[in-house]
Amino acid sequence: MLALLILYGCQQQVAYHQFAHIPSAGWDKTDTLHFDISPVATDGDYSLDAQLRTNKAYPFLQLTMEVNETVYPSQEHHHDVIVCQLIDKEGAIEGDGISYFQYQFHVRDFTLRQGDSIHISLTHNMKRELMPGVTDVGLRLSLAH
Repeated sequence: MLALLILYGCQQQVAYHQFAHIPSAGWDKTDTLHFDISPVATDGDYSLDAQLRTNKAYPFLQLTMEVNETVYPSQEHHHDVIVCQLIDKEGAIEGDGISYFQYQFHVRDFTLRQGDSIHISLTHNMKRELMPGVTDVGLRLSLAH
């Protein structure tokens, strides 16, 4: 019982978890995805992860995304670029799934105060305008204990 309590206490508490669905034609470079995270209930250190769902129509080994975050009320702004490795050099899919694949990529860690809210926008930063095979893009914000 003590081991279960310790394990539970070390897990991250999810403060926000949401996906945006991408049209079946693909993710257009001009389509900015917006996520609004309501004020957090607790001061603390938080971890932000981007999540991605693809199918076999995705034509590349990786996807580069730009993540812009603005924390309110401080107006603190952060810009992150993450490179999402989807397939390794041997051609093995790095995500979980069979015909649809799910991935999670760490964006960054930061400290929030009770009542802080965040607006996050995501775009892909690939040379190709339309990215077929991307079905959903999500964000997960967790409070680290």
